[in-house]
Amino acid sequence: MKRTKRILLVATLALTSTVFAQGNVKTINNQFSSLFNKSSNYQNYKIVDKQSLLDLQQNVEDSIGQYKSKLAEGEALVAQHKKELAGVSQKLETAEQELKTSLAKEENFKFLGIAADKNTFQTLILALIAFLLAMTGVFYYRFKKSNVDTKEALRKLQDTDEELEEFRKSSLEREQKIRRQLQDEINKNKID
Repeated sequence: MKRTKRILLVATLALTSTVFAQGNVKTINNQFSSLFNKSSNYQNYKIVDKQSLLDLQQNVEDSIGQYKSKLAEGEALVAQHKKELAGVSQKLETAEQELKTSLAKEENFKFLGIAADKNTFQTLILALIAFLLAMTGVFYYRFKKSNVDTKEALRKLQDTDEELEEFRKSSLEREQKIRRQLQDEINKNKID
């Protein structure tokens, strides 16, 4: 219970001090209005207390000084941000240049001391592979044709050898037959 009362008392004091502080705010406009209201009139002129005018002048000078210092701080901060921005821009340009260089290195490389683009190199390799496949096909076709021709030639040679062998046999038989006949004739002629 005591604790609740204390918290309530502290909260009430905090709120009232905040309300009074907001009512006593001395802005330049409030000070001019207060000075105008406190001044007295003489014919068409206002009579202002000298000390109030000096206080207002001092407050205006203080306010101007504060604004100038805030302006100087703001300008210094802007200059610092510009300097940081220039540094970041320079770093960004350097990073972009390094990225371009890296991408160029990635896209290009040296092959046998010749700088080549990857796409060009891939096209060249694919063309070389296609050429080699075509040449392999041509050589395979020629090999098959030569193999068939060789087999045909061997078959013809074998046929020719067989014919030759038959011709020899028949020639030998004919020769033997002719010799027998000759021998028979010789024998006949000797008998006669």
